[in-house]
Amino acid sequence: MPTKVLDLEFSEKIEPIWGGEGYDSLWLLVRYHRVPIGWVWISFTNPSMPMVSVEQLQQAIAEQLGQNILLATVGSQYLAQKVEQQPKEPISVVVCTRDRAEQLAFCLQGLLALDYPTYEIIVVDNAPSNDDTYKLAARLPVRYVREERPGLDWARNRGIAEARYGIVAFTDDDARADRFWLQAIAKAFAEPEVMAVTGFVAPAELETAAQFLFELDYGGMGHGFRRRAIRPETLTERDLMWASSFGVGANMAFRRDIFTQIGNFDIALDVGTPSHGAGDVEMFHRLVAQGHTLVYDPAVIVWHTHRRHMSALRRQIYDNGRSFGCYLLTCWRNRSVQGISILKFFLYDWLFKWILHNLVRPPRKLPRYIAVIELAGMLTSPIAYRKSQAWAKKVSATYLESKIEKNQNHAVIL
Repeated sequence: MPTKVLDLEFSEKIEPIWGGEGYDSLWLLVRYHRVPIGWVWISFTNPSMPMVSVEQLQQAIAEQLGQNILLATVGSQYLAQKVEQQPKEPISVVVCTRDRAEQLAFCLQGLLALDYPTYEIIVVDNAPSNDDTYKLAARLPVRYVREERPGLDWARNRGIAEARYGIVAFTDDDARADRFWLQAIAKAFAEPEVMAVTGFVAPAELETAAQFLFELDYGGMGHGFRRRAIRPETLTERDLMWASSFGVGANMAFRRDIFTQIGNFDIALDVGTPSHGAGDVEMFHRLVAQGHTLVYDPAVIVWHTHRRHMSALRRQIYDNGRSFGCYLLTCWRNRSVQGISILKFFLYDWLFKWILHNLVRPPRKLPRYIAVIELAGMLTSPIAYRKSQAWAKKVSATYLESKIEKNQNHAVIL
C-alpha cells in the first residue's frame, strides 16, 4: 500500500489529518517556523476511518522527534522576527524542460503561488520536439525561452543569460517548490559571502515500490536537516570530491555574478549529453574549490516526484554511476584538486566504500542489484566522458555554423 506524504507546521495549531483513503500510513515532514525538523511515520490503524487524530499526531511527534523539537524551539521566535526585517532581493527562477508539459504545468502552478514580493519565472524549452511547452507558457505569466542546443547545461546557461535579477534559482520540471522557497533562499543569501544555496528535496509522493526504494533505501535527495556552510578552508580534498552531498540541481540558487568568475555550467555534462548527469555536482565542486561559500539550508524546500517505475529507477541508478565517473574525469581535466587525491577518492571512497560495500553489505533493505547497476554505469564513464566532450564540440560548432548562415542570409536580403 502507498504512503501519504504531507507536511505539518508544529508552531501552529495541530488539526486531525483526513484523506487517507487508499493509504496504509502517513509520512509527515514536521517543521517548526518553516524549518524542517524531521520525518514522522504514522500508520492508519483503522481502515474504515483513514484519519490521524490530534492525539496520535502529538504522540508520534513526541516519540520520534521529541528532542529535535525541543532543540528547534531555542531562539526560533527571534530568528523569525529577524528574517522578516531583512530586505527581499528580487529573484529569477529558471525551470529547464523538454517535452514534459504535463509535469511542467504542476511545477509552474507551485511557482506562481510562491509567497515572495518580486520574482520572475523563466521557462527554458530545451530542443523541444513539439510546441506543447510554448502553448502552456503562453497562457501563464512566465517568460518563455527556446534553447535549441540540446543538453540541460545549455538550458541552464541560457537561463542565466536571460535572468534579470541578481539571484538565480533553479528547480526541475518534476518538482514543486514550497510556498516559502524563495523566502528561505533570500535568508540564506543575507550573508554576503554566500555565493550559492542548496536545500532539502523531499519526496512529493511514495506511491510505488520504486519510489520507496529510492527514497528510503537508496537515500533519496534530502541531504539531511542540518544547516551547514560549506567553505573550502574547512574541507579536505576528499570532502570536496563528495560535492554530490552539497545539494541537488532540482533545488539550487546562485548569485548571478559568480558565473563571471568561475564560468557557466559545463555543457559536456548532464541530461541531454552522453554523460547523463553531474552538471550540478561539478558546479558545486568548482564553486567551492575556487574559494567560495555554498550554504545547504534545509529550510529551502522543494518536493520532487521520484521515478514511479522500476525500469526508470534502474536507468537513473545506472546514470548516477556513469555521470559521477564523468564528473571525476572533469575534475581531473580541470585540476581542481590534485590528481592523486582524485585517484584515491575513486578507488577507496567511491568504488570500495560506496559501490562495493553496497554490493557486499547493502544498508537497510537496498537490493544488491542496485550496486551492480551503479557499478556498470561507472565502468562506462570513461567512454561516456569522451563522447560527451565530442558531443559538446559538435553542438557548439553546429550552432555557430547555423548562426553564420542566418547572418549571411540576412545580409543577402538586405
